[in-house]
Amino acid sequence: MMKFFRKKIAVLLMSVPTLFMASCTDEEAGQIVDTIINILASMLGYDPNGENWEDTDEELNDGDVTSTSVSWEKYCPPVGNQGQYGTCVAWATSYGLKTTMNMIDGTWNISNKNSASYQCSPVDLWHTMRSSYSSEVSSQCGGSSFDPAFKAMQTKGVATLASVPFNNQKMTCDGVSGKGLSSNKITTYRTVAYSADMSSNGQAYGMTVSNIKAHLEKGPLVIGARLGDRFMSWNSDKVIDFDSKDYQGQHAYHAMMLVGFDDNKKAFRVQNSWGRNDWGDNGMIWVGYNFFVNQFCFGVWGANNSASASSVSTVSAAPRRSTGDDISVKVISDVEQNMDGDRIVKYTITNNGTNAINTKDYSIIYLLFQSRNLSQKHILFNNEKNVVLEAGQSVTVEKQYNIPAAAKAGNYYTALIANPYDEMEDDNQSNNFSYVTGKDLASFYVTGGRLFNNSNGTSIVSSIIDKDHTNAYRNSEVQYSLIRMKKAN
Repeated sequence: MMKFFRKKIAVLLMSVPTLFMASCTDEEAGQIVDTIINILASMLGYDPNGENWEDTDEELNDGDVTSTSVSWEKYCPPVGNQGQYGTCVAWATSYGLKTTMNMIDGTWNISNKNSASYQCSPVDLWHTMRSSYSSEVSSQCGGSSFDPAFKAMQTKGVATLASVPFNNQKMTCDGVSGKGLSSNKITTYRTVAYSADMSSNGQAYGMTVSNIKAHLEKGPLVIGARLGDRFMSWNSDKVIDFDSKDYQGQHAYHAMMLVGFDDNKKAFRVQNSWGRNDWGDNGMIWVGYNFFVNQFCFGVWGANNSASASSVSTVSAAPRRSTGDDISVKVISDVEQNMDGDRIVKYTITNNGTNAINTKDYSIIYLLFQSRNLSQKHILFNNEKNVVLEAGQSVTVEKQYNIPAAAKAGNYYTALIANPYDEMEDDNQSNNFSYVTGKDLASFYVTGGRLFNNSNGTSIVSSIIDKDHTNAYRNSEVQYSLIRMKKAN
């Protein structure tokens, strides 16, 4: 079956130069190429155009790798076979990643990994993300993207393969909804890395061997890859370290699971969904480090299942001894004063501890950050108040500020943060954050040096999780990002 699948793709792609040599107009030639690209997207099943590339993991780990090899293979389900259907994203994220994380953290017993009752169903996820979270392409039963797949597993979960089996039956998304499984969800997910050509500013993010290895030390990942001729016909346990850049000028995109690395081989270990019999090393492949980050891979994602099975940041405040110090902040209002973009924020600082404190000993900042990209942040002002507060006392502060010209147009939130760099031994850090959002956690829009409020007004909240739960930024994640920024400067 898979031999036929790969051969069919090859025949389609070999037809490209023949079509161009025929006497047709540039417009007709373009339509032919678009048709072939759509066929490839449908058959391989990955659509990079539907991704949210900005929701990135803040924890880059260049230079922090402690292992010379890592393998999660013993926790992985057997290599599956997606057949002729464009379901690779569902196979990589549900059958591959979610099943493996369940085995790693003990949600499911590893001795049952060969049982369909303890494997996640790619068919169920495929239907769920199309009926609820599909991209434009996936809603048409073509290729899909990781973003809608992760959203579906985050909010609805994914059923087992025993309850929603795949027997190479005809796949359709017409009027079919996934079952989901509320007890089988992920918590959050993040983009770990992407290549420069997938970025809006032409800059790669995290696409280094050391960063990807460091995330693999924490758990398996999923990847989007460009497939060349050698990969399509690979049938070896050797390392693939080069390939044709693409098929006759057309990229063939594919989703797979990344399950380890080995410094002796200088390669990453990848699990595919093309069966075990006639491709790769029993359905797996070793991909050379340099080839992987420079050409083969264009995107890497990780997800959180639990604290013991996650490949993206799950930063939390470290336990502290009691010091008697506890400061909290709360925004009262944030109002634009004029058409020049001048704004005034009013907020309170409260001493919740048992010791007297001086506000000059605590750094308090007002932060502007993009709703889907915490790395794009700007400090609007630092608190300059110098007031001694006895236990239980509060002080109200008004501060004028402007949106910096460097803040590019986009959706943003603001946050007032006490002790942002974790310099003071505050007993309770959870009350050190006060976020300003639109109604129902909607973001604001920044353009031309102005912040435009949601038409329904603003809301003041203590922590922020997007309505669609794609950001799920914990207070500690924001603080960790600021600590990294201070260290970098």
